[in-house]
Order: sequence, then structure tokens, then C-alpha cells
Amino acid sequence: MKVGKCPTEVNAAEKKLCCENGGDLLSLARAKSIEMKNLKPWFCAAVLLLAVFQFSENTVDLDLWGHLVFGQQMLHSGTIPKTDIYSWTANGQPWINHEWIAEIILALFYTAWGGPGILLLKVVVGLAAFAVCLRLGAQSLSWPARFVAWAFAALAVVEISYGFAARPQIFTALFLSLELLLLQQIHCEKKLWALALPVLFLVWINTHGGVLAGFGLLGLAAGATTVQLLWNQMRKGPRPVASDETGTSMEWKTVPVLWLAVVAAGAALLCNPWGPGLLRWLIGSVLWLRPQIAEWNPTPLNGDHAAFFIVLALTAFSWTFTTQKRVWWELAVCVAFAWLGWRAVRNAPLFCLVALALVPPHLASALARFRRHLVRLQALGHQAAFQNFATALSAAAAAGIAVATFTLHKEHPLTMEVPRSQYPTGAVAFLRANELQGRVLTFFDWGEMVIFRLPGCPPSLDGRLDTCYPRELIDAHWKFYNGEPFNGLVLDVDNADFALLPANLAGAAALAHRPGWQVVYYDDLAVIMVRGVERFPQLHSLLLPVVGSKSVVLGRVPFAARNPRW
Repeated sequence: MKVGKCPTEVNAAEKKLCCENGGDLLSLARAKSIEMKNLKPWFCAAVLLLAVFQFSENTVDLDLWGHLVFGQQMLHSGTIPKTDIYSWTANGQPWINHEWIAEIILALFYTAWGGPGILLLKVVVGLAAFAVCLRLGAQSLSWPARFVAWAFAALAVVEISYGFAARPQIFTALFLSLELLLLQQIHCEKKLWALALPVLFLVWINTHGGVLAGFGLLGLAAGATTVQLLWNQMRKGPRPVASDETGTSMEWKTVPVLWLAVVAAGAALLCNPWGPGLLRWLIGSVLWLRPQIAEWNPTPLNGDHAAFFIVLALTAFSWTFTTQKRVWWELAVCVAFAWLGWRAVRNAPLFCLVALALVPPHLASALARFRRHLVRLQALGHQAAFQNFATALSAAAAAGIAVATFTLHKEHPLTMEVPRSQYPTGAVAFLRANELQGRVLTFFDWGEMVIFRLPGCPPSLDGRLDTCYPRELIDAHWKFYNGEPFNGLVLDVDNADFALLPANLAGAAALAHRPGWQVVYYDDLAVIMVRGVERFPQLHSLLLPVVGSKSVVLGRVPFAARNPRW
């Protein structure tokens, strides 16, 4: 069936291909489809395997150790602890353990399958969040324009995976993607989907503090939608709303649904063990500047986060040059999360998730706007030789990524791994072998490892930070680590029995010269000092200090198969 001769509206490359098919536009479409049938599956496979590779990074997070202990403790006791029972500096102090659902989930997977279970959980959650956002970004596009969405996804997932260490934050990424899905459905007049939002926020508030970003997104969507409809109404002038069949009437019905969802979600936030107190604490904690922690600092412009800045640039280009209708709530959300991503490294993955869900249709539109400047490139893309080359390259990339998933920077790819150059495995082994127990003056990064590996050694500080530790105590630790004067009334180091610190820490050098303290073990990463060595008879037979071998800081070891506490 002839649907028309070569029209003047198509670009030169399409016109040439159209005429080669006898002027049949239907044949032209079929020719394009045939060209893409081999490339498409291999290209998509390469992108999906890249996502698996990124999410299967198996290095243990600093906080995983504690999350597992806390989760298993709740499973054993059947209660949510409200006071600290793990440290010696904040013991008995109020503890806002706002991530208790996430910790129970982590503990269940760990109890059932050990380290492999934790790895499985983070990969599944990561792929689920990625898939939801990719579906949202690609659903309005058809092939070959859908290549834009998949290529954008390959770029975005590099930064998204940065936020996928095995920790409660992975659930914020999943919940954020589900919220975007719900908002898309609500704006498509599927109002009943709004009923899921309060349920989502009820779970989210008890899973991770990123719920504040999700609630802000919901409020921003409601506000921007309202403003856009008011603006459109003022531009067009007053006119009657005839029936539900008109686009305008249906859009106006969305506004009260969104605001009711905001109210219901806000009420759901109060459904937690601490009530309004949790919200006050969360807001205060988010506003608390902590320059000592890298992930709370602005995202640096370097190779590690190049994907974030490229996605940011493409997002700006897309919204600037798109020929599609600009939906204000989507634009507002992109701008807000771009700022959040720039403001703190930990938020950069969330921006890339938002961009993946909302930007691809506009990027495809913006690129199509400049298609007349890319005639030669389009002609090249239609050539069989180029198609074959691209297919072979995609297949090779897919195979290479699949191999790298199990080999690159991994020694035990099917479980979580502990890099010895990052964690004091040799020092901890010394403490366990000599059955040293007591209050430990700890380095912040190792506090939760101490909680997990050394049940009889309460730390002075760990990754829970201001959920239970007073901020003046945290500040005293930072100053101690840096070898600066600190408030000894807040942090009395002489109340500790021994110290586990990085060997090159300024505070460790100062402590070694403090009266009563003696180095009993050191290696290239960590040093152990004891206050009053005569109090530990198990050390009397040793030639002190014991020097760890070079091998204790090399390689990666599998995460413990079970918690030493149980």
C-alpha cells in the first residue's frame, strides 16, 4: 500500500532511503525496522548488563556492620530500641533508629543467606529502581528514538549505582522511583493511584531519612501543577468547563487529588515510633553541616562523578531545546534534584534517577530539532555496514561487561567483600585472638565494624552519629582525630581501655605520647594502643608491639557468614 511519495518534510537521509524503496514510506519504516532488529537487542543487553555490573559492586559499606547487628537484635528481641546499648560514650542516651525497617530487611537476608543475600538484595533493589525509571523515560518513545532513552540510561546508571552501597539508602532510591511512577499515573488521570502514596510514605518514614526528599517532590509536584494550570487559565481567559471529556477539566480534577495526597502523606509521616519528634530530628539533621564526611559535601567535578555532570548538562539541554510541551512539575523536580545532587554527593544518584524518568522524551525531541544538521550522521546510521559494526560492538560490550561483573576488582564476586586496605582486619584479628575486651576509642569509619566483630568492646563513636551521639561529642572526636585540642570533659580518652585508630592519624600519634598509653600492635593500616598494659595479663607474654605482616592490608576477604553475637 502506497502511503505517499518522498515528502519534502523528511530529512535528506530519510528521503534518499525512501526513494530507494520506491517512494513507499511504509517500506521505509519496515527498512528501518529491519536495520534495527539486530542492533536493538544487543544494545539493550549491553545497557542491562552494565546496570547489573554497577549494582553488583560488592564492597562492604562502613555502616553495614551496624545495620545487621541492629536488625538482628530487633528480630531477637521483638522490640525497637529507644536508647543506645552499643557505645560507652552515649550508653543510655536516646537513640532515634529511624531506619529500623531497612535494618530488619537487611538482617533477614543476611540471616537466611549471609553475604550473598545482602549482595542479592542490593542488586535486586537497584535493578528495580533502574527499571521503573527507564520505563517511565522510554514509554512515550518508539524505536529508533527509544535508543536515546537507553543510551541516557547507560550514562545515568553509572552515577545511580554510586548510591547503592548495601545500606538503607537503597530503599530511598526505590521509593523515589515508585513515587515518580505514581505521580505520572495521577497526572494521566488515574486518580486511584494516589491511594498508594500514603502507604508508600508510611513505609518510607520508617526505612530511611530520604523520605524528606520524597515528600518535597510530592509537594513540588502539587504546587507546580497548580501554578501551571492557573497560568494557562489566565493566558487563555475564562471559559466554561463543559465535561470530563475536555483536557482542562480533567487536569483541574488532578489538583485536589494531589493536595489531598500531600495531606495524607504528611499524616503518614507521623506514623513512626517517635511521632513528630522524628520529623524535627530529621530536618535538623539534614540542615546540620558535616564537612568531615565526604558524601555530605558538594559533588566534586572529577572523573568519579563525571556521569552526574554529563546528565546534568543533557538535562539542561533537553529542557531548553525540547519541542514537547513542558510540564512544570517535571521541570521543577529536575531543577530541585539537580540542586540537591550538586549540594551533596549522596543526592547525585537521586537526581540521575529523576532525570532518567523525566528527561529522555525531551532529549529525543531536542535532538530531533537539530536533525537537519546531522544529515551525514543519519545517513551513516542507515548504512548496513555501520549497523553491523554497531551490533558487533554492542555484543562485544555486553560480553565484556558480563565478564567484568565477576572479575573486575573482585576476589569473591558472589558475596560482599571486605577490602583489607580499608578495614583493620589484622588489628581486629589481634584483639579477638588475645580476647581483649573493654571500652574502645575508635575511628569513626570503623565504629560499626567494632560493634559487629567485637561484641565485648563498645566503641566511642560510630556511623549512627547524631541519632544517638551528642554533637559536641562528635565534634570532640573530629578534633581528636586531627590532633587538635578538644574538650576533655566531653571526650575523656582516659576512660577508654584501648584505642583502634589509623596508623597515620595525627590523633593516634598524640595518644601514643600520652602518659599510660602504649602501642601493642600496628600494621600499615591500623594501630592498637592500650591504657595500662599491666591490666591485660594476656599481653604479658607477647613481645610488644606486635607488628602485623604486609599481607594483612592486601586483598579482599569475604564478609563474615554469621554475626559473632549470635
